[in-house]
Amino acid sequence: MKRILAVVLASAAWSAHAGDAATDAAVSGRISQIRAMPPAANAAAAGAQRRELDAAWRFFGDYRDNALPLLRRELVAELRASRPSQPLLLDAACFLVAYGAEADKPLAVQAALAINPDAALDGPQLFRLMHAAAASQDARLLPLIDRIFLRKSVTIPLPQQGSMIDETGVRALLYGRFGAAGERHLVAQLRDPALVKPVLDVLQIVGSPASVPAVEPLLQSADMETFTRAVNFLVRSGGPQGRQALLALKPQGLSKEAVAFFAPMRQQLAQQPAPQAGKGALADAEVRRLLDALETSGGRYQGIDPSAIVQSRLPKQELLERLTRIRERSFGRATNEALADIDTTSALLNAISYRHQ
Repeated sequence: MKRILAVVLASAAWSAHAGDAATDAAVSGRISQIRAMPPAANAAAAGAQRRELDAAWRFFGDYRDNALPLLRRELVAELRASRPSQPLLLDAACFLVAYGAEADKPLAVQAALAINPDAALDGPQLFRLMHAAAASQDARLLPLIDRIFLRKSVTIPLPQQGSMIDETGVRALLYGRFGAAGERHLVAQLRDPALVKPVLDVLQIVGSPASVPAVEPLLQSADMETFTRAVNFLVRSGGPQGRQALLALKPQGLSKEAVAFFAPMRQQLAQQPAPQAGKGALADAEVRRLLDALETSGGRYQGIDPSAIVQSRLPKQELLERLTRIRERSFGRATNEALADIDTTSALLNAISYRHQ
């Protein structure tokens, strides 16, 4: 009986090993197919490749325990290649980001840095990789993000919500992960006339009064779209410095269209903002608890009244520092809900910047 049991166990072990070997071979075969993909010549070819890659993803997902170590090994090998396969870099890294370990994140960053921004790759998949890699705040990623997302228009479909993240939201979610460094990098791009409008759009979401000196000269632009974007940034994110820049703007020299747009706004700006500090009913400890909850949740305002924060008695600097951290964490959530929450946090930052203390 013992001999029979031993034979059965040995047979089961051999079968399991053979099964694993067969699965590993199948996974390796899929990886080889991805590596062999030629550069996509056009959008149609890129779409066909994406369908093949999606099928490979489903297969890897079905055999995740086998796929992860093999993808990890092959990604390391591909990064050493003189001309690495772009589809393999992108999809292997994305799979590791989605299903791998914390230790895989630096490898994903290296893959992101090796992406050719001119390759015909899937925009949403590129966003997933770059957004994950941006959590590292590795400044070497910023020029790549410029070329892939700032100079091109990439949107992210959200089928489950029946919506999409537009190109400005995509850019904000990427640059916003870099905090103040991302804002400074964007401001530097204002020197390129081709990028002024998209940069101003993004600065309205990720910007701060620190960008006012770079944006203020654009109030002299003869281009109405540039002018309105500059005004909107200074109002929404410029704080007292932005208000001062707008109040100093003289209507002489502005076009009739610009004057018509700006005149009503200037009348509102001329009225000193009413102080909000100290109007709230919550104790300082309770407001700090709300801020803790926001920071922990990545900036979700569900169940939190923003007015309780802006009207609190907490020191101005404490509120600005904490809300800045909360906004930065919010950029880690790639959803339209996150962008709405970010807009709320930005409004709080702008309002609190008017406080004296």
